[in-house]
Amino acid sequence: MRQLLLFVTTATLFACNGPSESKKGLSSDVTLTDRNLYSADTVLMVANANSGKNKEADKLFLQAIDVYRNKKKPAQAVAIFKKSIQTQPQAKAYYEMGNALGDIGKLEEGLQSYDIADILDYKPLNKLLYNKACYYSRLGDQEKAKTYLISAIEFGYGNIKNLQKDTDLNNLRKENGYAFNDMILTAMSGATDPDKLQWAVFSHEFTQVKFPLLLDMKYASNMTEDRIISYDNERYVPEMRDYAFSREVGAEYYRVGLVKANDSNRTLIYGVVDEMGGNTLPVYYIASFNNKGVLIDKLQIGGQKILKDPFKVATINANYDIEVASFQLTYEKDPDKEGYDDNKIKEQKPLGKDTYAIKEDGHFVRKDMVLGMR
Repeated sequence: MRQLLLFVTTATLFACNGPSESKKGLSSDVTLTDRNLYSADTVLMVANANSGKNKEADKLFLQAIDVYRNKKKPAQAVAIFKKSIQTQPQAKAYYEMGNALGDIGKLEEGLQSYDIADILDYKPLNKLLYNKACYYSRLGDQEKAKTYLISAIEFGYGNIKNLQKDTDLNNLRKENGYAFNDMILTAMSGATDPDKLQWAVFSHEFTQVKFPLLLDMKYASNMTEDRIISYDNERYVPEMRDYAFSREVGAEYYRVGLVKANDSNRTLIYGVVDEMGGNTLPVYYIASFNNKGVLIDKLQIGGQKILKDPFKVATINANYDIEVASFQLTYEKDPDKEGYDDNKIKEQKPLGKDTYAIKEDGHFVRKDMVLGMR
């Protein structure tokens, strides 16, 4: 990965050294402004001093995503991304802001934004590297464009269609001529199926869960920034792909983990948090995919889509049984009049439990149906 490895290694070491600076008391008096938004040391000090979720920063981030991706207004989105970052710097906000900056032609600033996203450990790294290659190509720096493109592929980027047709790489293709395809093939080192490669990169970010896994209200505290699923992976998350933006903003998506894998399919769990829809707790889904990332089956196993729905709590056992218990929640105050914020749950009435099994082909079936077929 040539010069890039030196940059990544340096960034990683710098990130590791960041907390020691904040412990000296320097970061408590430091804030982010338009002037120091791309100062790596300042960003790290502020980030280290303000770890954990920040509702206001997340709210602004989701507003910016809506303005950028749905309303197609990147310039307005950049301003909101900056407000989110100044509230609390996050890798996802710097990455998406870098995308929006490129759309309005501010390539140099976009590269700065990507650099900070990298330092804050943005994932998937291969997409960030690919975008940097595109920006350098547009700027006419073909040497850096080539370096970052090769590195993106070596880190797992495998979208052949983009590699061959993305207009952002036109300058790089023009300079390299027929050698461009050879460069791509060499970098891929025999990866003959790009869809399979891209799926492998995404799915392997889901680490094996520990059994028994209990997805209750307390588990929501595990939905931290390092588990966020990038919007670039919408092909694997149906809720992200099909989300009806009836409100002003979207939702955030989190990796829970890998449940089961065999030669033909993988079973994953992810969470969806729609805070702007009034639900601050994740809705959990278990989903199975074939070895190219095509969805086989999906099941909601935790949380509630609508706050008046029964609340589901899932337990996944070592034998891969999925136990889904449902509860009717009663609040201290009438939610229709008082809402759900600062409204404590008074009672959790059990409504019943369903148990599901995972078939070898990846489908989910209720255990009583399996027993009935025997």
